[in-house]
Amino acid sequence: MFGLVIFSTIPLIISWVYRLSSETIINQNTQYNTELVSLIKQRISDNYANVSSMMMNVGYNPTVQQFLVEKDKLQSYYLSQKVEGLLSIARNMNTDVLDIIVVGQSNARISLAGRTKYVTDLMNTAEDDGVVYYAGYSPPDRILDKSKMLFGMNIFASGDTPLYGENIGYLAVLVDMKAIQTEFAGNPRLAGTSFFMMDHKGLIYSNSAEPQEMLDQIQMKTSGNDGETILETISGKRYAIQSFDLPEISGRIVTAVPVHNLIRGLEKLKKISFGLLALTLLVLSIPYTMLVMNLLKPLSRLIRYMNQLKAGNLEVLNNKVDLRGYAEIEIISRQFNIMTTRIQDLTSRLIDATTQLYQSDLEKQRAEYAYLQSQINPHFLSNTLDSIKGVAIVKGNHEIFEMTTALSTMLRYSIKGNEEVTLGEELKIAGSCVKIYQGRFPGKFTYKLICPKEWLTISVPKMILQPIVENALGHGLEAQGNGVLLISVDKSHEGFLKISVEDNGVGIDEKRLSQLTQLLTHRNMGSGHHIGLLNVHNRLNLKYGDPFGIRLHSQQGNGTKADLILPGTLIGEQGA
Repeated sequence: MFGLVIFSTIPLIISWVYRLSSETIINQNTQYNTELVSLIKQRISDNYANVSSMMMNVGYNPTVQQFLVEKDKLQSYYLSQKVEGLLSIARNMNTDVLDIIVVGQSNARISLAGRTKYVTDLMNTAEDDGVVYYAGYSPPDRILDKSKMLFGMNIFASGDTPLYGENIGYLAVLVDMKAIQTEFAGNPRLAGTSFFMMDHKGLIYSNSAEPQEMLDQIQMKTSGNDGETILETISGKRYAIQSFDLPEISGRIVTAVPVHNLIRGLEKLKKISFGLLALTLLVLSIPYTMLVMNLLKPLSRLIRYMNQLKAGNLEVLNNKVDLRGYAEIEIISRQFNIMTTRIQDLTSRLIDATTQLYQSDLEKQRAEYAYLQSQINPHFLSNTLDSIKGVAIVKGNHEIFEMTTALSTMLRYSIKGNEEVTLGEELKIAGSCVKIYQGRFPGKFTYKLICPKEWLTISVPKMILQPIVENALGHGLEAQGNGVLLISVDKSHEGFLKISVEDNGVGIDEKRLSQLTQLLTHRNMGSGHHIGLLNVHNRLNLKYGDPFGIRLHSQQGNGTKADLILPGTLIGEQGA
């Protein structure tokens, strides 16, 4: 089994290393793509910032403002020459700008490259504010034309003029895409990687042979989270796909790298690793087989034999263990057979000795039983008590009659065969015990009982109250007068049945109370004291389990309270 675990673990380790290496390579490549896209995003952001700054400077130049509001045609012509000079300077400062177009409210237009055809569409999409916005991408129309990004902005009158704040014109800028496309195409590490750049209208740039078809499948599978890498199968190939947001143009860049291209070198390493594994397993199988047949298999037979002995099947001692294998295994087999023979012999002797001891113990129990039978018969004692009651009635001694009646009741109750009685019977016997003590110590204490009538038929263990009542009377109230003994039955806050025996006697000091509590906790019957208390606690705990039993509460000089805790289901059964 151990060898099989090892042989099966090695392929798993190779596969795990291969997968970990693959993930590392993919992560490195996607990290490189992330860095490259970050540069491109920064280039676009810079272009947007430069274009925005340039457009603001041009749109709110005093000469341009004057040109846009000028009504005189001759003056407007002179101003247009100055505006063209300003636009030329602005374009020369930014090599990516193809054209700058200024349009006035009187349809006066200035364009450095004559591309005024875009202005009408841009003006219709412009918001009624002076913010620079991205208007879209325009692919080449002719061979000499260039792909371009379009930006537009409304111009509002500024300065000390009656038209202050009114829309007086429009400014459009065309930016060349060639520099950004060169950034993608000129990087040698991007071989095999498909790049897609798009805005809110559609695809701007792609280096894929079938850009739109592939992009449609990628867009259905990507989650759109910025920079997140996902692995998806597209057209039968597995790709590592990333998506990056381009907020300046309301678009994004998507990269798709074929996983096979990234881990091509690992595939060869994987094949070599599994080939070496197969060769290693073949070489190791021969000594492993010998080890199994000559060591592991005999030891397995020995372990099965020992497990049968451990399970108590002593019949296997009659069978010998025959192990074939290495010399050491055969020596173990012979020595083990000698040991089992000795065990069998010792077991037989132990059985004979145990049988003799059992017979001796049985004879001892018979003798003790015969001795007990020779003692006073409890029934004879009960009949004698009844005779004493009759004499007490004839003599008119009511106290002797009451005490004898109580003692007779307790005697019959104690020899009653049932292990369980009703709560009412148990309370009645407790009352008989009280009567005996009241006969001995007349007027020394009073007795009170509080119990719901519907609970009197609950079944409880026999003789659980009499020892507790006797302790309360003998230890708590006997040494003082004007005492009160209270027995109450109610339901504890945990939902248990609680029978409380409480007196206002001398109480128990803190040290003695701690000792008693520890005796109850450990169910210690060897102390020789408080046998009745411990007996009742142990009977309840053994019958019902934890936390049932007796709980003591006492303070020296302020009386003692013993709570007998029984399951609350006894109340539920009575209610049912």
